[in-house]
Amino acid sequence: MHHSILIIDDDSLILNTLKKRFSTWDIDVFSASTPEEAKNLLEKITPEVIILDLLLTKEDGSSGILDYLKSQPNLQNIPVLALTNLDKPELRQMLLEQKSIQEYLIKGSLSLDELYDKVAGYLEPARQ
Repeated sequence: MHHSILIIDDDSLILNTLKKRFSTWDIDVFSASTPEEAKNLLEKITPEVIILDLLLTKEDGSSGILDYLKSQPNLQNIPVLALTNLDKPELRQMLLEQKSIQEYLIKGSLSLDELYDKVAGYLEPARQ
């Protein structure tokens, strides 16, 4: 089974690092640095997991992308892992309660391997 993920982050260093790490496994890695790019991609692909930076330039990534995902029947059930510098427990709580995201991860608080393992955990069931 071939897997695909979408990484949405406006930090090119993070995008490139994550793309490199995930491409070592049998995963198609798509990336976008703006909400517009992400929406354009999501019209063409349906990734199994989305890694989303909550703070994107121009428009608030969390509401722009999360609202879009909720509005599209084919995208509503894709697990979203928020990867952010925003250490706000109340925002984390709200997004998790709304089921907008599956995980709220603080950049720098976990290694690339830990992030990789989390994403793989969402892909693994599809391998059986």
